[in-house]
Amino acid sequence: MSLEALTPEQKEDVINISLSTYNLDNVNIREAILERYAAEIIGKDLIIKCDGINKSNIHFNLAHSAMMQNSSWGVHIDVICVMGGNNFRPDVGIWFRNPTFAQRSRPITNRCPPPNVWIEVFYNRDPDRHNALSKISFIREYTTNVEYVGIAIPHTTNPFPQNENPGITTTPATPLDDPPRAPYIIHFPWNVNRGSSLVYYRMNWNEHLDLRCQWRIEFNIVLNVISQP
Repeated sequence: MSLEALTPEQKEDVINISLSTYNLDNVNIREAILERYAAEIIGKDLIIKCDGINKSNIHFNLAHSAMMQNSSWGVHIDVICVMGGNNFRPDVGIWFRNPTFAQRSRPITNRCPPPNVWIEVFYNRDPDRHNALSKISFIREYTTNVEYVGIAIPHTTNPFPQNENPGITTTPATPLDDPPRAPYIIHFPWNVNRGSSLVYYRMNWNEHLDLRCQWRIEFNIVLNVISQP
């Protein structure tokens, strides 16, 4: 399917286009496709995410927070990495050791590795949710030490309620067994020695989640964005 052939019903948060007629073993073809489209190549499909201003602001705020935590980290938004023969674009990636100049310049040819902390921000509906959570299966299959954070935000035209107690000290979030209503976080703290399962957290005002890397995700970073009228 070409972009020109998409019907209004198919123009959703995530667009899936088959690349089965292309020789994706040819790195130059992959590069040419991804130079034209800000997208991922997963298997034989081109995956295009249609993010709005709210998502983009959340990406920026999370990246800025991570850079303030550790200036030696490589913190990047929507850049290509290679994993299992696929080309992914984490919404926000944290590399404890920044990719090389060659990997940053031509990430497909030089096989830029996946980040140590992988963050996806998605609407709590399919296909956006399915696309974001599918990354967990690839992380489980191809890596041994990637910490995944999925942030689900409501798909609505109404803003989230304002913070009734701004400025107070934040407290640790309480883990849940099942996903609550959005906004919520899915945390996959992959550890090769201990294994991992998914942990859910309701995103409440003035709460936070501490990751293995000691970076603290303040939930207000996300809620401040989606509560703006």
